[in-house]
Amino acid sequence: MKSIYIIPLFFILLGCHDENNPKVELQAGKYTLTDDPNDYVQHYIYDFYQKYGVVILTNPDSSDYVYNFNNQNPISLKAPEQEKEVLKTGLQFIEEQFLNIYDDNFKKKYFPFTIQLANRIELWILGDYDLVNAYSSSGFIAIANINDDLATLDETTRNNYRGDINQSLWTEYLLKREAWFVPGAFYEVSKEYYGDYSLFESYTVEEGIIEARECGFITFDPYMSETEDPEDCLLFIPSQEMDVQQYFQFLFSSTKEELDELMEEYPLVEQKYLLLQDAIQKQLDIDIFSFCLPS
Repeated sequence: MKSIYIIPLFFILLGCHDENNPKVELQAGKYTLTDDPNDYVQHYIYDFYQKYGVVILTNPDSSDYVYNFNNQNPISLKAPEQEKEVLKTGLQFIEEQFLNIYDDNFKKKYFPFTIQLANRIELWILGDYDLVNAYSSSGFIAIANINDDLATLDETTRNNYRGDINQSLWTEYLLKREAWFVPGAFYEVSKEYYGDYSLFESYTVEEGIIEARECGFITFDPYMSETEDPEDCLLFIPSQEMDVQQYFQFLFSSTKEELDELMEEYPLVEQKYLLLQDAIQKQLDIDIFSFCLPS
């Protein structure tokens, strides 16, 4: 049996961040990783840390996700059931929808220190919460829906999870850690609409999405569009932050053919996608269009 003793956790960045390697370093001790070739879950976690220096937490507690430097993450996380089959299925799902998208060099250089598995993640806003599929902070990404339902997910839900998980990595972790930056020209395309809550009034969902894309947005603000009548939705312009998030969510949850069709139909959407593609190609030498779903 091989063991690795990891020294964590409160997270403290050693000096200033390095934009070329935005990992969080640790200062004080918590985890013991023991290899067991006969235990799929234990061996997977041990091997992943050996290869990439990233710890996969199957049973995180509040000390793993609540605090982020001087700030508190506004989330509550419920850990998965600790049955081996649930965790094995969860690891296989995360491997397919997240880990295998990136090559070894990317995982070593750009992944956060911990990947935390969750049954559910509650994001608290103004005294209430929304359930989210993923959440990233300065040293971790938490991934929800690790439960018995994974085995029976329909394709649309599975693709939506893929979009949310990877969007979280790119816009909540890598972007905020300054591993890359959004070009100002991206925001210029739709700048006249940001904060204009009079533009989208009452639409059907389909009409609202078309209107949004004609203005250079992927869709309306999903946090503000819930109504009892799907034929009468009060729709709002996304914030700049949400605008970027929606572009990445669509990218990772769609095939290249679907992306090409969207860009062909909506010139402003194409303009913004090409700006993102060019910026990340220059900054990280990565073509983000390669992250689309396989056809």
